[in-house]
Amino acid sequence: MTDTPDSDSDSDSEPLSDQTVVDTDIDTDTDTKAETDTHTCSDSDGDCSSDGETTDASAAAPDSDPDATEPVVQSVDGEPTRSDDPPEDEKSSRDGSVASVGLSLTASALRLTVAVLAVLVRVLRAGVGTASRHLTDTDSRDRARRWLLLEGDRWTIVVGFVVGIFGIALVLGISDVIGVRESRFVTTMFSTMIAGLFSFIPIVVSVNQLIVSRLFGTPDRLTERIDSVHEFRARVESQTAGDGVSPTEPAPFLARLAGTLGERADSLVAVCESTDSDESEPVGESESEERSPALEAVCAFAERTSDHAETLGTQLTGTTTSVFGVVMPTMDHDYAASASEARRLRSRFDEDLSDRVRRSLSELRELYVTADATRQYFTTMYLQQELARLSRLITYSGTAALLLSTLVIMIYASGYPPVAHEGPLLVLVSLALAVAFSPLAVLFAYVVRIATILKRTSAPGAFTPPGERHGESEER
Repeated sequence: MTDTPDSDSDSDSEPLSDQTVVDTDIDTDTDTKAETDTHTCSDSDGDCSSDGETTDASAAAPDSDPDATEPVVQSVDGEPTRSDDPPEDEKSSRDGSVASVGLSLTASALRLTVAVLAVLVRVLRAGVGTASRHLTDTDSRDRARRWLLLEGDRWTIVVGFVVGIFGIALVLGISDVIGVRESRFVTTMFSTMIAGLFSFIPIVVSVNQLIVSRLFGTPDRLTERIDSVHEFRARVESQTAGDGVSPTEPAPFLARLAGTLGERADSLVAVCESTDSDESEPVGESESEERSPALEAVCAFAERTSDHAETLGTQLTGTTTSVFGVVMPTMDHDYAASASEARRLRSRFDEDLSDRVRRSLSELRELYVTADATRQYFTTMYLQQELARLSRLITYSGTAALLLSTLVIMIYASGYPPVAHEGPLLVLVSLALAVAFSPLAVLFAYVVRIATILKRTSAPGAFTPPGERHGESEER
């Protein structure tokens, strides 16, 4: 009776020992389990079977893995890896290629930026160098100042002024230095512009009064003025060569006077040379003596007069129709100083000069006085026309500026326009600002030339202001 339980217990212990051995082998070495084809675990009750087939660990629970249908590849360390995932070395190579492309693009962008900055620096350096050379060069500075004050076209200066204001306002608006969204700022600015535009009204009225005042007068005074002009023309006709009545156009009238002045100067040079040859010793005995100081001074004066008359005659062509085109060539010569020099030469060398030379000097002096009076009279005509043109242009530009400024204020009356884009509004505000400055541009362009001409011709006759002397710098 006692042997039966012992035998049962022995028989039950043997399969448990076998299962324990198998479990121990599975836990200790996964590679051994993968190679073993004789042991398989069926369920949790401890039964193991040997069917002679190789079983995958992932096939034991097909329902627990949702991706069991996908092929699985076992890695080197025993961890399952999906066949569609790229290897680690491929991922690293791909990331490295992307990083290299990004670095190359960044390097290219940096090189392009450096090249652009280098070009801009070179252009800026060249511009600064050119500007410094022109500012330090006296001749270039004088030419630029002369163009601005006298020779330059007034419309070019006005347009350049207005376009410059428009460009500056547009650039500042694009760079957000000034904004068009601040309705209070825009309305305040253009309200101030409108108030300033009304200050030009007294200027226009004053200019017109100045012009009209020279036209007022009684019939007797007007008749005296007309008679004085006729007498002046008769005197010029008696002094100049030519038949008939002198022309009424300014350019031919001054050209006739310049031609006569050149002829008298050439005849004086010929007289000086003939007198010098008569007083010299015969050729062969000794070389001719040097010219006397009196004849040397008179001949130099006559040559300068001949050069000026020739230059003046070439500038007064048939295409010269404006009064300013007649006045401008006479700005660089000091007629009062030339008349005084002719008088001084005759007074200083009176005993050393012949009667013919003294008579030629007197004729040149009278012609210089006539040329000075002619230039002054044409300058008066030009100033009257220029002031009339100035008042008209200020009226035109002021009206346009007033209307455009009012339009901008009406647009911003209820705040920033919600239906408008900032770009068109910026262009409109910049254009309105430039047009609002146009009356000031017109006033600047015309007043600087009027003031320069008045300074250089303010004292006709025996007194010469420093700004009128030939070869001196323009009025600063």
